[in-house]
Amino acid sequence: MTGINMVALSRRRFCQSIAGFAGMMMLPSCSLQQREEQFVSAYTNSQGRHFVARFNHQAKVLAQVELPLRGHDMAVSHTESGRVLVFSRRPGNYIFDVDLSRGHLNQVIKANAGRHFFGHGVFSPDGLRLFTTENDYDTQTGKVVARDAQSLQVINEFDSGGIGPHQLAWLNDGQTLVVANGGIATHPDTPRKKLNLTTMAPNLTYLDGVSGAILQQFSPPHHQLSIRHLAVNQDNKVVIGMQFQGELSDINPLVFTQQGSGPITACTSSVDVWQKMNQYTASVSIDLAANIAAVSCPRGGFVSFWDLNQDRLIDEFSIRDCAGICVTKNGFVLSNGKGAIQQVAPFSSSALSHFEASGHKWDNHMVNWLS
Repeated sequence: MTGINMVALSRRRFCQSIAGFAGMMMLPSCSLQQREEQFVSAYTNSQGRHFVARFNHQAKVLAQVELPLRGHDMAVSHTESGRVLVFSRRPGNYIFDVDLSRGHLNQVIKANAGRHFFGHGVFSPDGLRLFTTENDYDTQTGKVVARDAQSLQVINEFDSGGIGPHQLAWLNDGQTLVVANGGIATHPDTPRKKLNLTTMAPNLTYLDGVSGAILQQFSPPHHQLSIRHLAVNQDNKVVIGMQFQGELSDINPLVFTQQGSGPITACTSSVDVWQKMNQYTASVSIDLAANIAAVSCPRGGFVSFWDLNQDRLIDEFSIRDCAGICVTKNGFVLSNGKGAIQQVAPFSSSALSHFEASGHKWDNHMVNWLS
């Protein structure tokens, strides 16, 4: 990181910044001054067994549940204490419903026939429904599926507006979903094979969360820039992390923003930084109070920090095989595939703290625990 000093955000400022989100954003409660910040992530241990764990910034695992398959992203219930839904890695067929207060696997939900999940889902702001991104792989049509939050049974579905929908999120109105349609066709018979790289057409789609009506769609500047992960700030600016699927020698921007009716626009950085990302970004998180986004770049071995007031790179932090990112009261907490849990802040000269969970290969996403 650079050597510029920056005053850490106060807890009061942090709480004020998220107050307007009510229950929509998955951030920890600020009601108790001494409440320990905790996080949730999937991981694989040194024996190849898969888990989802609740842990603190010192990498101490406080509760965990073993999973039959590798997990990817999670959705923490803000209406049922301890409940976490874990989505299997794409193209996955399962949602694991776990209780991380008691360390119990409640139920396993399998995708309907002809479908698979993409590793992501979100609860509705009222907590009554779950929305998942899915693939109808016979027709290669992306779907957003609404499920009852308790039973996880399907109650409605609609087209995602493209192929290969990945991460989705709510805008601040609690009624509009923004969906990252990655544009890549896949099939469970060849799980990790990408079937349409020459014809892929990724887009960012806004949907009405009740009717499923497509409200707006935006395409990236190159048809092989796969839109994968995103996050939304307080002004409904969407930060997008992309993965380039074209020639290895091509260098393209990989961090973009989109807001309102404006186009998908690349953030400002140097060619050297884009090249160092090695055509791949993983996780996106936003510090709402500071209006700074963090984007992990595991192939490049660093996390990038972006000023969303000017949409430009402001700092980097080197971390080998970086994975998940979460906002904390002092900046961000990062994980990696080597078991590391580090607290960092833009403009700090080094990590605020560094701990390791031995034998833990953390997966690409991390979420804040709600207690």
